[in-house]
Amino acid sequence: MKKSYITFLIFIFLIGCVSTNNEKMKQAVLNQIAQYPASTLQDIYKNFYQDRFGAEHAIPTEAAAREYLVYEVENLSETSVAQPVEKIGWEHNFVRVHLCLVKDSVIPLEELLSAFLESAAAIDTTAQKHWVEEWAQITEIIEKNNLPVADFEKDRAEIAQLLAEHPRMALHHSRIYNEKYHPHYRIVAKTVFQKRLEKYILK
Repeated sequence: MKKSYITFLIFIFLIGCVSTNNEKMKQAVLNQIAQYPASTLQDIYKNFYQDRFGAEHAIPTEAAAREYLVYEVENLSETSVAQPVEKIGWEHNFVRVHLCLVKDSVIPLEELLSAFLESAAAIDTTAQKHWVEEWAQITEIIEKNNLPVADFEKDRAEIAQLLAEHPRMALHHSRIYNEKYHPHYRIVAKTVFQKRLEKYILK
């Protein structure tokens, strides 16, 4: 009898966790749409993917990472950003640190580069096998709640095909997102941001 009661309590706990996670995922999608109304499913995918895996796929070498960061900062024309440090995904493991903070001399370029590289080394590689299932859960939430994502069915089918071939496929922002929002940022683990970069923001 006691064992059955404990099993029942565990079952109730797990159901509660799933419900809470679903609500967090839904809210993350709504936040993305509210801040970037032109977001496609591809952009929502990128948001959740980056919070799971960071941006280690974007770092060929440290020298190349520095060179491209310098290039982006030097050519950055738009420095008016609503959220220069932006939470992403539903667990907020990572943040997007917009390059306007370097352009405006708030964060030193080398500090952002070091934080970016350190974050890439902190990726949870065990998450890979769960990613396809997690993404399926996210798209199901979008569908069930009828969230306003343009061309949802078409993009979902295309992304599903890509994931069938490469279960950890990284995607770029969509063309419409790039044209409308001109994203320029680096992905930094939340813990690394708090340790290395937050002090510059709080000055």
